[in-house]
Amino acid sequence: MFNAQPLQFARSHVVPFIAFLIGLYILLSFQTQLLYAQQPDARAIAFAVQQQLVRAIEKSEQSVVAISKIKTKRQQIQSRIPAPFGLDPNQGLNLSQDPKNLNFIPNEFGAGILIPDPTKQNRVLILTNYHLTEGGPVAGQKAISENRIYVHAANRQGFYAELIAADPRSDLAVLTPAKGLSSNSPRSLNPIKYGSTEAIRKGQFVIALGNPYAIARDGSPSASWGIVSNFHRYPVPVFKNFLNQELDKEETLHHFGTLLQVDTHLDLGTSGGALLDLDGNLIGVTTSLAALEGYEKSTGYAIPIDKATLRIINRLAAGMEAEYGFLGIYPRTIEQNQARHLFARNSVLQEPYYVKAESVKQYSPAQIAGMLPGDLILSIDGQKLTRDFDLMREVGKAGAGKEVKLQILRGKKPHELTLTVKLGKWPVADDEGIVQTQFQHPLWRGLRVDYPTARKKFTFSPFSYPPAVVVTHVAPESPAQQAGLKEGNFISHINNQMVRMPESFYREIQKVNDSPVTLQLLDGRKVILSPQEAIKKQ
Repeated sequence: MFNAQPLQFARSHVVPFIAFLIGLYILLSFQTQLLYAQQPDARAIAFAVQQQLVRAIEKSEQSVVAISKIKTKRQQIQSRIPAPFGLDPNQGLNLSQDPKNLNFIPNEFGAGILIPDPTKQNRVLILTNYHLTEGGPVAGQKAISENRIYVHAANRQGFYAELIAADPRSDLAVLTPAKGLSSNSPRSLNPIKYGSTEAIRKGQFVIALGNPYAIARDGSPSASWGIVSNFHRYPVPVFKNFLNQELDKEETLHHFGTLLQVDTHLDLGTSGGALLDLDGNLIGVTTSLAALEGYEKSTGYAIPIDKATLRIINRLAAGMEAEYGFLGIYPRTIEQNQARHLFARNSVLQEPYYVKAESVKQYSPAQIAGMLPGDLILSIDGQKLTRDFDLMREVGKAGAGKEVKLQILRGKKPHELTLTVKLGKWPVADDEGIVQTQFQHPLWRGLRVDYPTARKKFTFSPFSYPPAVVVTHVAPESPAQQAGLKEGNFISHINNQMVRMPESFYREIQKVNDSPVTLQLLDGRKVILSPQEAIKKQ
C-alpha cells in the first residue's frame, strides 16, 4: 500500500519554498540594479578612453614632424635613368620640385620628433632614425652631400636640416635646422616630453604618430593606436661570417633584443615617429615593421626611450659618437643541466639557462677585473641573464668606460663573487656610417687616440685585445705626422708610462706641458713627438 506520509511532508514545504525563491529573485534583482547603478555606462567609458586619446595626441602632435630626403642635383645627374612618362624618380613622384609645395611627394620619407636640448643651448633638435638621414648634410661641413633633408613641422612650417650626429648601431640620428630660423619659429617648435618605460606592461595602450605614405608633409602627423605586444624583441638576425666583414655593418644593438613590439599600424613612412603613452609622453621611436616579407604588417617595432637610449640621444645631441660597452669575452648560453654538471650540481642553479664565459681575452676589461674562462655569469648590475644576447645587450647599452657589476659563480667548489668591470669600447664595423661633429678630446699635437677596439678595421682579429690605445686621426703637417705616426698605430707607453685607455693617455699628456714626448708603439718602435711650436720654428 502506498505510503502518503512523505507526500504530505513535501506538500507542507512547497509554499514556503516557493516564497523563498520569489524573495531570493527579488533580492538578486534589486542587488543587480544597484550594481549597474554603481557602474558607469559603457558609452561613458568609451568616451572617456576616446577623450584621453585625443588629449594625448593634442599634447604631442606639434612635436612630431615629417621628413623628406631629396637627392642633390649632383646625385640626380649621376644616377639619372630614363623614366616613364617623362618623370624623374629622383625628383619625387610628381612634377613639383619644391618640398614646400604640398604636391611634392618625395621618394624617401619618414618622421622625426622635436626633443629637448640636453646641452642647454636652446637649439631646435630633431630625433629620427639613422636610416632616414643616411647621406644627408653634416653641420659645419662644406662638402656637397648626396641628399638634402627637409623637415615639415607644425603650422605648415618647413626648413632644411643637417646632421649633428648619427649612429648606425642604434639607428638614431639628431638633426638641427641648416639655417637660422625666424624669431617666431622656435616658439611653435615645442620639444616633446619624455615618459618612463620602466613601468610599461604588455597590453598597455600606446599611440603612434608618424608620416605614413608622406601624407603628413603638411606638418600634421597621422595617428594610430594599439597596445604593447612584447619586450626585448629581435629584428631578423644577421648571419655573420668571419670572412665577410661587410655583414658586421648590418648588425645593430637591437639585434640583441632591445625593441618594443607594438600592435599599431606602422605603415611606410612611420619610421622615426613617436610612440606615446596615454599621457602623451614619448616612450619610444617607431623604427620598422616586425612582419616577414609578404605577411600582415600591422605589427612593428619601437626603440624604447629608456636610460640607455637617453644616453645615446644625449651623446648625439652633443655631436659625439654614441659609444657602446665591450667586455672582452666569448659568452655562451648553456642549459641548467650543463651548468649543474660543471658546478657540482649546485642548488643555486634553478634557472633553465645560464651564460658561461667560454674564453676571456688577454688584457681585456674582463681579464683586468679578474674574470676567468669557465666563470658562470649570473647577473649584470642586478639583472638576471638567460642567454648570451642578454649580456651583450646590457654591456653594450652601458657604454664605453662605464663600470658594471657582474655576479659570478666560480670553481669546483662553487662560490659566488662580484666583479666590478670598467668596460672598453665595442669595435665599430661601420665607421664610415658614423657622423659626429664634436670629439670627446681635442687634437694633441695633431693626434687623436681611442680605445684599442675603437674601430674593427684596426683590430681585425677577434682573439686579441691590444694593451694600448689606437691612433684614429693624424692631422696633416702636424707634429704627429712629422714623427711618422699613422692611423691604426697602437701606443702602449708615454714617457715609459703604460696607457691602455684614452683617459689614461690624456691624463699623461697633461703632465708633459711643452716638452718633447717619447711614445712607445705596440710593435716596439719609439717615436719622439715634439710640441707644435718646435715644428713651426724648424
